[in-house]
Amino acid sequence: MAKHTIVASVLLLVCIAVSKPALAAVEIAPAYDDSLKGCDKQMTQPCGRELFHNIFQDGPDVSNSCCGILVKMGGPCHSEFVDIVLSKKQFHARTAEYLKRSINTWKRCKSIVLGH
Repeated sequence: MAKHTIVASVLLLVCIAVSKPALAAVEIAPAYDDSLKGCDKQMTQPCGRELFHNIFQDGPDVSNSCCGILVKMGGPCHSEFVDIVLSKKQFHARTAEYLKRSINTWKRCKSIVLGH
């Protein structure tokens, strides 16, 4: 039951903004379960949507409040969520672009939150 809860939480956080067919295609690999247990509790659905739009759908910059949530969640969690999405076939063609956006989003948010 815990595994199912984690999978559902991650899907909501990372892919809520995706159309239903794409959302149905994103499943979490069993290896991610343990490493994501703490991550899903820190992210909110609205912030997950912002991040997904920003990184995977050419969306606007992530809000300052979402940056705060992202930085609090931590870089390893952010990377794990991005890796989950990138593990899906429909995202392979633009992997390099998505990784670059992910890194830029992380750096921007960290700069906003930590004032560097």
